[in-house]
Amino acid sequence: MLADHPWRLKYTPDDGDLIRLFYVPALAEAERYDRLTGYFDAGALALAARGVEGLVRNRGRMRLIVGCTLGADEIEAITRGETLREQVERRLARLPLAPPDAEAEGALELLAWMVAGGHLEVKAAVPCDAARRPVADGAIFHEKSGVIEDRGGDRIAWTGSLNETAAGWRRNWETINVATSWGPEPDRVAAEERNFARLWADRAQRAVVLDVPEAARRDLLRFLPADGGLPARLAAAEGDGAEAGAAGEAAPQPAPKPPAPPAHDRRALVWSFIREAPRLAAGGERVGEATAAVTPWPHQVRAFERLYRQWPPKLLIADEVGLGKTIQAGLLLRQAWLAGRARRILILAPRAVLPQWQLELREKFNLNWPIYDGRRLRHCPSPALRGGAERVVAPDRWHAEPAVIASSQLLRRRDRAAALLEAEPWDLVVVDEAHHARRRAAGSAREGGPNALLRLLRALRERTAGLVLLTATPMQVHPVEVWDLLSLLGLPPEWTQEAFLQFFDDLAEPSPPPAALDRMARLFQAAERAWGRAASGAEVRRLTGLSPLKANQVLRALRDAATIPRRHLETAERRAALAVLRAHTPLRHLVSRHTRALLRRYFRDGLLTTPIAERRVEDRFIDLSAAEREVYEAVESYIGTAYARAGAAERSAVGFVMTIYRRRLASSFRALRATLERHRTALGDAAGGEPRPRGPEALEEDVLDDAAGDEVLDADEAGDRERQALAAAQRAEIELLLAAIARLPPDGKLAHLRRVCAGLRAAGYRQAMVFTQYTETMDFLRAALSADAGVRLLCFSGRGGEAPAADGSWRAIGRDEARRRFRDGEADLLLCTDA
Repeated sequence: MLADHPWRLKYTPDDGDLIRLFYVPALAEAERYDRLTGYFDAGALALAARGVEGLVRNRGRMRLIVGCTLGADEIEAITRGETLREQVERRLARLPLAPPDAEAEGALELLAWMVAGGHLEVKAAVPCDAARRPVADGAIFHEKSGVIEDRGGDRIAWTGSLNETAAGWRRNWETINVATSWGPEPDRVAAEERNFARLWADRAQRAVVLDVPEAARRDLLRFLPADGGLPARLAAAEGDGAEAGAAGEAAPQPAPKPPAPPAHDRRALVWSFIREAPRLAAGGERVGEATAAVTPWPHQVRAFERLYRQWPPKLLIADEVGLGKTIQAGLLLRQAWLAGRARRILILAPRAVLPQWQLELREKFNLNWPIYDGRRLRHCPSPALRGGAERVVAPDRWHAEPAVIASSQLLRRRDRAAALLEAEPWDLVVVDEAHHARRRAAGSAREGGPNALLRLLRALRERTAGLVLLTATPMQVHPVEVWDLLSLLGLPPEWTQEAFLQFFDDLAEPSPPPAALDRMARLFQAAERAWGRAASGAEVRRLTGLSPLKANQVLRALRDAATIPRRHLETAERRAALAVLRAHTPLRHLVSRHTRALLRRYFRDGLLTTPIAERRVEDRFIDLSAAEREVYEAVESYIGTAYARAGAAERSAVGFVMTIYRRRLASSFRALRATLERHRTALGDAAGGEPRPRGPEALEEDVLDDAAGDEVLDADEAGDRERQALAAAQRAEIELLLAAIARLPPDGKLAHLRRVCAGLRAAGYRQAMVFTQYTETMDFLRAALSADAGVRLLCFSGRGGEAPAADGSWRAIGRDEARRRFRDGEADLLLCTDA
């Protein structure tokens, strides 16, 4: 390991051979080697073949950014309209690749073998000005530094004067300055890593970094060994221990292999490797998935890779409902946790789904993380916790826990938000149902500011490295809501709210005027500066069918700071420009969206073995009986009277409770009756004092995700509103409504449901699932349908799974057991609540 070596702070040729002293032992421990250099030749790697052998044996990878110097004539060609990529390709294509002698051919053989085996990736860097235009006047990319990481995660960073050339390492007077991640300057190592990552992702302001063109790569691969095996230099190093390139020096012979350890030590070694495996470059990123109790679908793996490989992740996952956004987040959470990339994680979700998040992470990803309920941290019960599944924690200490699941309604409160924003920063925050973060009356004439959750997330984005937003409905009523969410992830400064909305308005025009095309082109350029050039001539040809010449002309026009090239575009080319603009917005970089149509295509292509059901929406209208209509109208009359009677200060609270009545009436008369009975009890218990509403848990079903509302209430706030409304309620009126409901015959919807289920059985459907909004409605259906001959029932709700017992009662069986039984055909009908 790197920490086993006594690295010096500085190396010079006076200390001895730099290759033997530093380069070979460092590379021999490496699983990752990131290198910035002005010049490069394959001889440098050939000199260090023993170290390269270690890198390969560790399944390591080298990433190299090398300077590409353009001449004045090439800069002039760029200003005339040729793309930078084309010029770099031509420059690299002119570099001679014919080896002058056998030693150089051997070096090229080693280089080709590393590239072909995925051990080496190379990019080219070109100096540019502040507008990212390449500069002439002899400017060169001249940085010389490197970062080496071993399989245990320790790193060394070095800077110096030498390039990655044989002469630099062996003949020149060069120096190396070294810092270690475990030494006194770990921040220096981190700074070098950030610098390399910024360049590799082409996000530097004064340098453009491009992939080495495929043509140059193919030219190099002709030097691969004929048998595809190890190059001669590596084979020699492997066979006799001689250090390649160390002319006249005999390398020390390797120590004899120790005897095999005892079985228990071998198990310790295996588990030690498994613990370290997620950090490995070659395949380590899939360890979390491989050790999870879930087999993800292809789109979930793609989303995970997009999140994990662009660390820290900033993404809005907007898949359709039911496509497994939680699985995608879980894959990321498990891998980032195992690899040590994220040591502080916060999951924000609506209170009603916190238990679901906890169970999903525990059962599928073996992550037993606690829920913070405002007073306690509650883990899933586990023998490993030795009875410590719950503990009381102070309001300013819960966030000391490394990973927490918490209610977004709770933490957006002013006092709770203040404590959260004063906590140690997070490595990763995941926000479920992110569309709850929105502005009031978005897009309307009375549009207000951000709601409490959006304000919290705007402050929290400065306190977290990674942010992942989950929602199937990023836009509720207006496109500005999409901008609000994307701005949390980091939009280029040019993409202001006004510019964002104007861009899509312009894009919707069948033939935008020249000024609109110029506006869109400037935003397109800003996106490419932020995320790199994504549009290519090949993509334009695929999108539009244009010739290569025309496709490149469209791209040059869109990228030109001047307006004249866009004015010269013909009709077909303007259409192509609009297609490119539509395909390369910030949504491409910040949003992941999958649909059921994609999964059906996967199934047709054999990538999925499970067929994806077709969704057929069929509205059924059920006429109320005369008695039911009478009750319905009585409820409406009561709602209107109560609202009109309420004072100005009470109307918001009364409106909230009256909305509950309407929703429960729409679900079932039984659900409405249960609410009215609780309110009658609360009024009776008050006995002239203040009514006592339901507790927070009982109110959860009434705190809904409402597209028309600007806030999603938490249960405590809902309780306050219910208390206010009950203070203005009339017990006599509630008694009259309850008496009218008691006189009703069985709910008309029950008879209709029975007919629908019978029709499905007759059509060959063996099983059906019935969703209800409220638990009382589910319990009503359960009691009624249990009496039907031949109907086998299971229930699934916020209480968990439930199954009938021999004595006619219902017993808890757990969510997973309920799923298994229904999947195995042990029930014909599964009754579920939305919660």
